[in-house]
Amino acid sequence: MAKRILTRELYLIRHGESFCNIEGFKAETFIDKHDPELTENGICQAKKLGEYHKNEDYDYIFCSPLRRAAMTAVEFLGDRNQPLYAMPDLCEIGVSPEYAGVSYDELRKYSPRIVPAKEYEECTRTAVPDETPRENEERYFERAKRVLDYIDRYFTKGEKIALVSHAGFLTYIIFYLFGYRDKEPNYDMKISNTGVTKISFYEPGTNPNGDIIFDYVNDTSHLVK
Repeated sequence: MAKRILTRELYLIRHGESFCNIEGFKAETFIDKHDPELTENGICQAKKLGEYHKNEDYDYIFCSPLRRAAMTAVEFLGDRNQPLYAMPDLCEIGVSPEYAGVSYDELRKYSPRIVPAKEYEECTRTAVPDETPRENEERYFERAKRVLDYIDRYFTKGEKIALVSHAGFLTYIIFYLFGYRDKEPNYDMKISNTGVTKISFYEPGTNPNGDIIFDYVNDTSHLVK
């Protein structure tokens, strides 16, 4: 039997509870409508996530530049002496094209370690990398492919990679890995606030159980500790 060759471990993480997750929330400002922060409960969830993973060695941590994801990623990063890479392609689906996102300087109020991910340094929009018209299902899959191609391009030596993003977009990444490319299936999956999904990628043909293995989906063990 050929030796299993692990090319990377990918951890998909949803942000903590934000104000847009609260039923009946009425945003009073433009930015709070399009880019809400975490609630107190969401901050607590993110801190528990970070504490639970504090002894794990992640080679790279990426996050959506939307504020709720960046705040969660900062807690996940914890005391690790490494950058936190903001990647506009990780933003949530359905973001209005009228919202361009906050600047990287504004994001750094959450942590000075936040920097643009490689290839995204010149992005003028942080909410979504594309301008009008509003994204559609086909473009969600295109974005999922871009993210997965990016990871595949740069990480092939067994690296441990975390992506802190949003339930809708993470679902499209998972659907893409399941083989859907242009239309979502007629089912859905639950991705809880700060839920973690681990996916292991192997060199093709080296793992008898498959090249892509979902080790676990939507793990929220940290919330019950």
